[in-house]
Amino acid sequence: MESLANAVQRLASLPLFDSALKSVVSVYTDVKGRYPLLGVVGGVAEIGVRNVSQAAILRATPLLLSLEPQIEVVNNYACMGLDQLEKNFPVLHQSTEEVGVSSLCFCSAWPSG
Repeated sequence: MESLANAVQRLASLPLFDSALKSVVSVYTDVKGRYPLLGVVGGVAEIGVRNVSQAAILRATPLLLSLEPQIEVVNNYACMGLDQLEKNFPVLHQSTEEVGVSSLCFCSAWPSG
């Protein structure tokens, strides 16, 4: 297993997380396109979130730089925890489609009754 240094990057690269996020984005985009009013409201909300995020990043950067050693320790613990999750839950290495198919196969094989 390739060990990435950043726990957030590692989590985002897991197939289950990545495919779930893509599914949510796809549904969100579809809803925005299907319902014009929701599209406008969603667009305004996106702009607001983007502006708030940029402002927060600018203001938090000096604090984050001063806390870099502590953040590195927390990141190392998070990576170790992620190692354990990946070891104990191999389903994290499957896409949502693969998990859905596996669940259907498991349920159809389950005795009814």
